[in-house]
Amino acid sequence: MKNVKKFIAATAIPALFIAAPVAAQDAESFTLALSGSVDSNCELIPEGSGSFAVDMLETGNQGALTIVYSCNSPYTVSLQSLNGGMRHSESGGAVVIDYDVEASFLGLGIGATSTNSASMQASPVVIVTDNDWSNILTNGGSRTGNLDLSFDSLSEYAVAGTYEDELTIELAANY
Repeated sequence: MKNVKKFIAATAIPALFIAAPVAAQDAESFTLALSGSVDSNCELIPEGSGSFAVDMLETGNQGALTIVYSCNSPYTVSLQSLNGGMRHSESGGAVVIDYDVEASFLGLGIGATSTNSASMQASPVVIVTDNDWSNILTNGGSRTGNLDLSFDSLSEYAVAGTYEDELTIELAANY
């Protein structure tokens, strides 16, 4: 009989655990929102300002300028002319000698663009567009360009005086 009581007790105790509802566990949580940012970084070499003496009697290639650029976001490279060409100072701008800027990858003709100073006076003309989202070390390129004067009429050629224009090359992030 002792064994029967032990057996009944042994089977009754686990049955109490099975039959009894399981108590909810105490729980707490914390959610942490993570955020971060990387500033846009575009590099143009050369940067700042410089000067170049244009041979006003030469219609051909005035020389080459190479720019190197990179950006850690999509970007454009554009050109803009302040005066729309080489503006004759003494005539108050009555004579303006326009010029063409031809640019390509390292001067090899790859990705070549050509634009005229008159067309880039009112607003910048885009010569490179890159829509890649890459880091600054892999998202760049170079362009080598030359400037050719365009004498549209004989009355423009060899007019004595001083001429000037500002050609702005801009690298800008597009996002």
